Amino acid sequence: MKTFTKICICLSVLLPMWASAQSCNDIKDKDKANYCRAIDTNDKSHCQKIGGNDLLNLCMGKVENDMKYCRRITTDKIKKRCENSVR
Repeated sequence: MKTFTKICICLSVLLPMWASAQSCNDIKDKDKANYCRAIDTNDKSHCQKIGGNDLLNLCMGKVENDMKYCRRITTDKIKKRCENSVR
């Protein structure tokens, strides 16, 4: 019975980590998947793989925590999102 309890506790701890790590790989859109990976890992190399300018600048703004990328965004909704996350 003790072994079964230990296994259940380990699974309850490890399953959420496996699920969150897998979530970016499940996204079909390549740009959104790279954005997800960049935010999760805080690595700008994933941002640089994004094709859309607004999403690229949003990603770089969040990862670099720099407002200059937010100023380059043309879509108002995304621009506000970037500005709110950098502040």
